[in-house]
Amino acid sequence: MIIDSHTHVFPDKIAEKIILSLQKSGNQKAEIGGTVNDLLNAMRNNGVDKSLVLPVLTKPESFDSINRFAAEINKIPEIISFAGIHPYCENINKLLDRIKQMGFKGIKLHPDFQETDITDEGYVKIIHGAGKRGLKVVIHAGIDPSYPNHIHCPPELSAEVIKELTPKNTEPFIVLAHLGGITENYEKTARLLVGLPFFFDTSFVLEKTEQTILKEIINEHGYKRVLFATDSPWRNAKRYIKIIRALNLSIEETNAILGDNVAKLLDI
Repeated sequence: MIIDSHTHVFPDKIAEKIILSLQKSGNQKAEIGGTVNDLLNAMRNNGVDKSLVLPVLTKPESFDSINRFAAEINKIPEIISFAGIHPYCENINKLLDRIKQMGFKGIKLHPDFQETDITDEGYVKIIHGAGKRGLKVVIHAGIDPSYPNHIHCPPELSAEVIKELTPKNTEPFIVLAHLGGITENYEKTARLLVGLPFFFDTSFVLEKTEQTILKEIINEHGYKRVLFATDSPWRNAKRYIKIIRALNLSIEETNAILGDNVAKLLDI
């Protein structure tokens, strides 16, 4: 089973507008459209069995509308959607309870789009509360093309959060997207994160990362804690699957990264 553990979709009425806006702000061209049907069609064309959708709240007051949409698409068999939450939301613990009651398996945090450092007390409260409730947490890490002047979740800060909020001898529940941002300055930052109790996902960075570095991350961090991801609609799964297979890992390692790891993490 191949599972893309990092994708984004938007309601049909606003998908094109959002994609055009993000293309302009990030100077990046989307490789597919931004609707649910666009994602499903791309999955079928590229041999992806399931996709994890990660909604982002850019403002606290969007909690209800965005999570209603997330809950609706969660009914599609090929889709697993997380919930969104913002560090400035009021009554964070009550909102986490609602997220759990709505059947979500986890949440997505985007420190750059939410313009808040990952060490902010709101994030700490969210991540701690999510862990207590068995919710997984995916965090955008490293630079975002739309916010190049301030990295709100650099390796230094994400390492601090992981050490504080993932106690020893507990199962990791945090996923750092984009290989944690460490490939932007690998020699300096890899030592901060590699080996800590969390998962890397491969979204958006595979074609920009040397094969030797990818294999080093997999070997040193452990292949069971690396998740295949594209960042669709910004990257297409076909090319990223090809890159993973070209690493010439064992069949067990390849299958784990392409889907088995996230299936185990989310109990699917």
